[in-house]
Amino acid sequence: MEAQPQTVHLSDGCAIRAKLLGDEPGKPLMIAHHGAPGLSTHLEAEAAYGDFADKFRVLVFDMRGCGDSDKQRPYTHAQWTHDIDELRQWAGAEKCVMIGASHGGFLTLEYALTYQQHLYGIIVGDSAAQVSHWGAINMTKAALTDPRVKPDPEQLVRMLSGNCRDQDDLMTGFATIAPLYAAPDAIKDLAEIDAGAVISKSIKPFYETVNAAMNDCASRYDVRDRLHEIKVPAFVFVGRHDWITPVPCSEFIAEKIPTSKLVIYQTSGHFAALEQKTPFQRDVREFIKTLGIPEFKA
Repeated sequence: MEAQPQTVHLSDGCAIRAKLLGDEPGKPLMIAHHGAPGLSTHLEAEAAYGDFADKFRVLVFDMRGCGDSDKQRPYTHAQWTHDIDELRQWAGAEKCVMIGASHGGFLTLEYALTYQQHLYGIIVGDSAAQVSHWGAINMTKAALTDPRVKPDPEQLVRMLSGNCRDQDDLMTGFATIAPLYAAPDAIKDLAEIDAGAVISKSIKPFYETVNAAMNDCASRYDVRDRLHEIKVPAFVFVGRHDWITPVPCSEFIAEKIPTSKLVIYQTSGHFAALEQKTPFQRDVREFIKTLGIPEFKA
């Protein structure tokens, strides 16, 4: 039977829309975080990681300020990370595996640094340890020089710096750069699915959340000097053609986390877990076998 959405009321009264995939007794918990606060929802995480429900109870959800969850502030990494731990408790698990890509990768790293005692391991994809490590300037340059797109320069800067004027400003701006998230056309034919089509189904935009994530949160996000504190095993992955968090960002994460493994998917863009789903699933499942999860059955 297909999992049904549930409403989880957090301690501050915020209502979070969540689903437990593969919710069967005895399975360990995997928390799967979507990316792009204010643009994405649990549907992205479900598409990318839902197949792990054969071995896990996979918790997917719309983060605070996204999708069908409450638009209750604050929109900060500290609050979003605390929300994740309340969801873990709601799911009734002392420990879990956490997986997230892009901004979901930021929060996976933040969760590991704050709640490491509740983790078997983490899986971090197409992400970075500091936003200015790649930064709005580099993203703007990449978008303005790629022949696949022709964004309005001023609108692009507003969006990437967290200064969208309204919903229309956000969505028209995002539409102009959406092709950049997939691998280039010459390579994209090798991908198993069109990741962009999957992601577009999950978009339920809120420009205030995007602005907070791209401005206030991004300006404060920097875990470079703390990555060595993460002692649980880490699987780090990235698409070779990721334009927004390019390969060196993931290489840095893998270098600084002492227990990490890095995999680069050669024909992927920013959605490696979707664009090369078969090798991604294979590699992650092999990684999970090494975590020593008591409830896990290979």
